[in-house]
Amino acid sequence: MLIFGLLAFIIPVAARAQALPVQNLHLSLEEPVYAGLPVWIKADLAYPYEARYPYSEDPSDFGPNVIELRRGNEVIQPRSFPLFGNSPGSGIMGGSAAPPDAPQNRLPLHLKYHIEQPGTYSVEWTAVRQVLVGKHQMNAVAGRSDWLAFEVKPSTPEQREAWLEKTLAAVPTDPGPLVGDSLPSLLVASPDPRVLRTVLEHLYSKDPLVGGYALSSLGLFHADDLRAQALELMHLRGLSEQMAYLLSWHPQFQDSREELLRAALPYLQSSDDKQVAATLQLLGWVAHPAKASWTADSDIPGRTDRAVLAVAPSLLKRDGDAPRMLALYLGGIKSDESRGLLWQLAGRTGSGHTQALIVLTWIGDDRDLPRLSEQLWKPGDADIYGRDLTSLPYGLMHGYGDRATPYLEHAISASPYVFVRTESAEQLILKQRPAAVAFFLDAIENQRSYKRELVQWLVDHCGLPPDSDDQAAIAFLKSRMR
Repeated sequence: MLIFGLLAFIIPVAARAQALPVQNLHLSLEEPVYAGLPVWIKADLAYPYEARYPYSEDPSDFGPNVIELRRGNEVIQPRSFPLFGNSPGSGIMGGSAAPPDAPQNRLPLHLKYHIEQPGTYSVEWTAVRQVLVGKHQMNAVAGRSDWLAFEVKPSTPEQREAWLEKTLAAVPTDPGPLVGDSLPSLLVASPDPRVLRTVLEHLYSKDPLVGGYALSSLGLFHADDLRAQALELMHLRGLSEQMAYLLSWHPQFQDSREELLRAALPYLQSSDDKQVAATLQLLGWVAHPAKASWTADSDIPGRTDRAVLAVAPSLLKRDGDAPRMLALYLGGIKSDESRGLLWQLAGRTGSGHTQALIVLTWIGDDRDLPRLSEQLWKPGDADIYGRDLTSLPYGLMHGYGDRATPYLEHAISASPYVFVRTESAEQLILKQRPAAVAFFLDAIENQRSYKRELVQWLVDHCGLPPDSDDQAAIAFLKSRMR
């Protein structure tokens, strides 16, 4: 019912939008079509409205394309796709994440609908775009097809097995054909354990989209198979970011935490920075979980902390993600030794510098407040605008509360970094501090380059009406100052 409600919303908006041509789409399918095998639908969309699958890491995300299916006169409801991981769809008008070499203008109909029964089906494709209606972007129809009828033939187990063996033997390595054709085709055979193995292996891909797509597909497989195969792969190949996420968050692995930690610890010595970063990620999630906790007599968290602290001096010298993940782990220890290592990370210009400062605000040790605040106006930052320090004012306010206020007030007037000044003022305007109000007034009255950002902050956080002009914003601020 979601699709029909969406179309009901789109069509009236299109009627109010400026008159623009709607493409008449011609559809075709890769025939013959068999039940239980992949069904790809094609449309002759013209630039700039090509279909660029995948639109996100979510295999069921078709972006600005609405596909409806019938079997005879029966309307088929979209399948419930059990998305795993943190991979929301891009929404009706989201952009496409597809690699440049992914096939165009074709979508995996079998990932939107279960097509397991032979018979006569018909399909319609509606493409949507955004148009400007007054000052607002609205959804409108860019193209629509007629209903295309097609016949779905029955398939035999032997036929499906032959197709699966052939497809598994020819999985491409290039990201475009892989996520734009091969993996979505193979998902029609889920929950076959052989398909699961192929999907899990792509959690180690160097391409973020491939790894995210594979992770998001795992909800299609049986939990017991997933647990057994994932643990086996971890022992054989170690960790990647996506594998670490899977092992840390999936309920199937909660009773294997000790096994995971013992198996992961040796990978702290890896020469592969990504392997080390993923290991630290897993160790942090499992040894210092946000909700669950270890029993008081468990030596696992302490032993894991000692192992990380032992390798930390060597990890401080690395680049890539390892120092950043080290900072996150050290924040869970909260000892003088871990604080000292965090300050070493904060003092370097490479990876981990910003994360270490933020983690120190999470710890919230009063001894660190003056030194952390000094970073806001200390000269010589690698970025002349202070972009690497933009999260620090927020971190100080939330880590130290009102104790940070005088430091942020000083940063507004003394910092050489424009991003630090604006971020400090934004935090203090929430408390109606005069220094922040004066900074906002100066930006609007003198048309500073950051004026628009500050006015939008007033709209989003302080109650300024969205259509206010400069004079209205000035009056709003002066009323606050009084």
